[in-house]
Amino acid sequence: MKNDSLNLSKNEMMMVMHDQEQEIERLKAKVSELQATIDNYEIKVEEAGTLAEASAQINNLFEAAQATVETYIENMKKRAEKSEEILADVQKQADGIISEAEAVAQKRLAAADVEIDEKWAVIESRLLVMYESHKGLKELVESGIFTIPGKE
Repeated sequence: MKNDSLNLSKNEMMMVMHDQEQEIERLKAKVSELQATIDNYEIKVEEAGTLAEASAQINNLFEAAQATVETYIENMKKRAEKSEEILADVQKQADGIISEAEAVAQKRLAAADVEIDEKWAVIESRLLVMYESHKGLKELVESGIFTIPGKE
């Protein structure tokens, strides 16, 4: 079940949950039907023959109702466990996706920082070349009107 739930899409999970809701409704209807049978059951002494026979019929009815209730409860527990497993699997998948995304983002940020440093070094070297090759600019900087960061 765990391997299957790892591959379920959101829609598939919604379909599973919908199927579970329908099963719950079906079982509730069955419980209501049995309850109505119990509520409407009238013991007819003439037809039952003896009190012992009537008691046996009532006992059978209650046993059937009890079995239905136990089946309903068992199904509800199974469905709850299945839902919890699916939820845990989905949470695990989500955590993995988030971890992967964070790792990719960190790598991209590190690469961007390296690229920025490399481009800044190129710009800085070009500015120094330009400074060295232009006599008028050099004179302005030496006169103190302009300053070049890192150049003293």
